[in-house]
Amino acid sequence: MQVILKKHNSMDERDKKMGLKDEIKEETIEQTMHRFNNSDIVKHVLFSLIHVATTKTSNDYAWSTLKKLLKELEVEYNFLKYIEIAHIDYLSYTIEDIKIMQQFNQVENEELGRSIQDLIDLYKKYLGKKAGYFFIKEFKTCLGEEYHSAIKNMGVDLRLIELQNEIKDLDTQGYKIKEDTSSNIAYVEKRI
Repeated sequence: MQVILKKHNSMDERDKKMGLKDEIKEETIEQTMHRFNNSDIVKHVLFSLIHVATTKTSNDYAWSTLKKLLKELEVEYNFLKYIEIAHIDYLSYTIEDIKIMQQFNQVENEELGRSIQDLIDLYKKYLGKKAGYFFIKEFKTCLGEEYHSAIKNMGVDLRLIELQNEIKDLDTQGYKIKEDTSSNIAYVEKRI
């Protein structure tokens, strides 16, 4: 069995249909970064993680896992101490349950991006099979395109994470990826 996957250029098919150019897309990302500060971005990332996780597990487990992971990551990323989860009622939650101090806005984008990437990876790992195959896709949808663009500018590419997860899944099912560099096509073949 053989499936052909075409490699994507910097523009995806949806952008081409809409007639968007790479330069316009890049300007939009830059404009988005100036519109939101670090605390806004992280607040939406955390809330989106919680929102998706509560569809997969109990509200209590989702919130307590987030608190635990932030504490764990605080060892490597000291600035995470500026985040407070002021959540009391696990049955109803809002974005206002996440408090972030102003000092958080002084953090460099690259370092913040690494911490977001690590948090997403750890959160998905802690949820295990409960996270499911579509966790990143649901997270990206919940986060919204503007915040997705903002974290992508920090080095967190959710589309790339989705693709990596698909490749891992294919590998565990006994498929291998072969690449033909001359034609920019990757082939997926079943191992014998």
